[in-house]
Amino acid sequence: MKKIMIQFHATLEELVEYINSVSSEFGLFVTVMLLRPFALKEIDGELSVEELSVDGDIRIILTTQKPSMDVTSPNNFYDLNQGTIGLHIGRLTVQGLKESALAFMSDDKEKAAIANKVASRLKMLTKAGAIAVNPISGAEASARSHRYTVGAKAMYDDGVKILPLAGNSFFKLAD
Repeated sequence: MKKIMIQFHATLEELVEYINSVSSEFGLFVTVMLLRPFALKEIDGELSVEELSVDGDIRIILTTQKPSMDVTSPNNFYDLNQGTIGLHIGRLTVQGLKESALAFMSDDKEKAAIANKVASRLKMLTKAGAIAVNPISGAEASARSHRYTVGAKAMYDDGVKILPLAGNSFFKLAD
């Protein structure tokens, strides 16, 4: 079973550029999944920032084949479309920039090879190394594998808080 999980911070513009680049390069289908209320939208052509400018939790789903869209829930979608590459979109809010995450899990060797290439492209666009901070105690811990883009670092340098997917901690980004 091949598993990939990369947690990182990036601007919405950087995410859209990355998605368009890897989907074009590897011939992937792009689907926008809104989690609550559940909705799916196939992207024909290039993804735009405007298509991700909706309220709610959004995932971008990349597939090697046209996905089955006759589904009623995220779990139903994943059951019918095995071996997808999921990208949870971290948003900029008044609290700060939320974490994004790239995830993949499958036994399919061909899909795993594509997922490896997609993950490698993400690693080339990001830098690793951060410090996780507990806002209550001030305790700090190294988050060496945490990644971020140039745009996320610029936001951090401008005073935007860098927030995890869950919890109340925050990240300091390395120089």
